[in-house]
Amino acid sequence: MKTRRPMEKRSDSKMTVPCAGCKLLRRRCTMDCIFVPYFPSTEPEKFAGVHRIFGASNVSKMLQDIPINQRGDAVSSLVYEANARVKDPIYGCVGSIASLQSQVSELQSELAMALAETITLRAQLSQALSILASSNNAQMIDDPCVISSMPGQAQTHEPIISFPHLEIEQYNKPF
Repeated sequence: MKTRRPMEKRSDSKMTVPCAGCKLLRRRCTMDCIFVPYFPSTEPEKFAGVHRIFGASNVSKMLQDIPINQRGDAVSSLVYEANARVKDPIYGCVGSIASLQSQVSELQSELAMALAETITLRAQLSQALSILASSNNAQMIDDPCVISSMPGQAQTHEPIISFPHLEIEQYNKPF
């Protein structure tokens, strides 16, 4: 005895396979089946999870109450919530949300600490540069032949001309 497949003619008169919902529920898929656009026959696990958690009748009622342009998002949400409930039967997607909020809080505190450290290091750098600049100015006043090209490295040069009033020309030339 041949078993008959639950197929129905669609508007374009082609024979199509039933949606995942009708296939799982073992019923004939009609042209106006609400599950067809959201649960294709190629993704049966998608409907199976939603059906296991919410029930096919409840999902059908929810989809009928939602405007057509928002149904795709609703189905995505139902699939996510059903998968989360399967993974964590106690908390479901609320457990995932709480975990993510905890991670965000930890990262915000790490960011605050890093910003505070950056401010401290910038203040230390500014203080060190001002000390270095003031020590270089004092050193140049004491010994005009000492030139500092890099912080912490002093180079001694002989004056270009040995006359004290012309030694300043040495500092005006680029290095």
